[in-house]
Amino acid sequence: MKYAIIDMSSSSISLLVAEGEKTFDVILRERENLSILHYMEGKNLSERGVEKLAEILNKMKDVCIKTGVEKCYVISTASMRNFENFEWVAEELKKRAAVNVNLLDGEEEAYCDLVSNSRYKVLDRAVLIDIGGASIELCDFSRRKAEALTCLDFGPIQLNGKFVKNIHPDEDEAREIRKYVKKKLQKTGLPADGAFSTAVLVGVTAQAIYDVYCDYYDEKPEAEKRIEYNKLKKLGKHLVRSSDRSMLVVKNAPERIYTLTTATVILRAMLKYFGVSNIVVSDFGVKEGYLSLITGGKRKGLETDLSELPALSAEAPKKQKSEKKKRSKNGTEKKDSEEKGGGGKTEIPDKNKKPDGENEVSFEPETAAEAPKKKRGRPRKRPTEEPEVEPRKEV
Repeated sequence: MKYAIIDMSSSSISLLVAEGEKTFDVILRERENLSILHYMEGKNLSERGVEKLAEILNKMKDVCIKTGVEKCYVISTASMRNFENFEWVAEELKKRAAVNVNLLDGEEEAYCDLVSNSRYKVLDRAVLIDIGGASIELCDFSRRKAEALTCLDFGPIQLNGKFVKNIHPDEDEAREIRKYVKKKLQKTGLPADGAFSTAVLVGVTAQAIYDVYCDYYDEKPEAEKRIEYNKLKKLGKHLVRSSDRSMLVVKNAPERIYTLTTATVILRAMLKYFGVSNIVVSDFGVKEGYLSLITGGKRKGLETDLSELPALSAEAPKKQKSEKKKRSKNGTEKKDSEEKGGGGKTEIPDKNKKPDGENEVSFEPETAAEAPKKKRGRPRKRPTEEPEVEPRKEV
C-alpha cells in the first residue's frame, strides 16, 4: 500500500510517499518552501497565509493522486501550535484544500523523531536533536519513553526576534543566544558535559546546516552524513563574523536566510553543553515516525480523502454562472432602455473585437468611415485670412 505524509512546518511544506506495510520503501520526497513568518499578523495567521498553504497543499494532493497514493495524512507541528487562530486556519484549509490537519504537540513530535531513528539506540550515549523553526525536540536514547522526550518552546524564529537586530546575529548577540540556550537546558534536567558521546541531528534545519557545512569545507555529501565539532565551531564563527555569510546561506538554503545562522549558534551551544564529540545527520524525522505509528496502530490520525474536492472550488462554478447570468440580464436591460430612447452615448462596435472578452469594446467619437485619415509629414500652412470687419453704423 502507498502512504503519503504531508508536513506543514514553519519554513516549508514537505511530502513523503512510501510503499509497504511494516517496512517501507521511500518512493518520493518533495518540498515547497514557505516562510510562515511573512504571513503572520501578531500571533494569527493571515488570510493570505491560509491561501498560500491551501495552494501548496492542493499541489501536494495532486502529486499524491498521480503517484497512486491510497492513504494520506496531513500533519503540523510547532508552526501551527503557536497560532491563536488555529481552529479557523484548520477550518479554512478544509474548505480550500479538503484536508484534515493532525496537530502534533511537542511530546508527540519528539516521539515521532525517536521512532524514526530508533536504530541509533545501539550507539553508546546518544542524544537526538531536532531544531525546528519554533521549537526544539530532544530525545535521550538511553532513557525510557516518558523520560527520554524533552520539548523546548523556542527556536531560531523566537530567538531572532528576541536578540537579533539584523539578518544575522553579531558576536555579542550570538553570545547572548548561547547563554539563553544554556539556561534553558539547565532547567530540563538533562545530563550536561560528558553525558553524551553522539548527537543525532534531525529535521530540515539540520539538513540545511549540513549543506552549508559541506559547501564551506568543499566536501561532497556522504551517504553517512557526519559533522566534526571543531569544523562546525569554525563555520559558526564565519556565519557570525564574515561579510560573505549571506551568499553562503543563500546558495545552499535561501529559505533560511533569516534563521540558519541563529540555528547554528543554538546547535553549537547544545553540543558544547552536552560535550558531544561525534555528530551524525539523519535523513529520517517526524514524517517517517508518524507513518510508522499510524501503520503500526499506535496512533489514530484523521485521514485526508484525496478524492474529496475543496468546498470553495465546488462553489466557484456556481458563483461564476450566477455572475454571468446577472451580467447578461443587465446587458439586456441596458439595450432595451437605449432602444426606448433612454439617451446616453452610442456604442460603436469595433470590427476587430475578439470574442469572450479578449478585446474590450472601444468608444470612438466617429465611425471609421467618417474619421479623417492621418497623413505623414508636417501639415500644410493655411493662408492667413483677414478678419471680416463689421461696417460702422452711422448715427
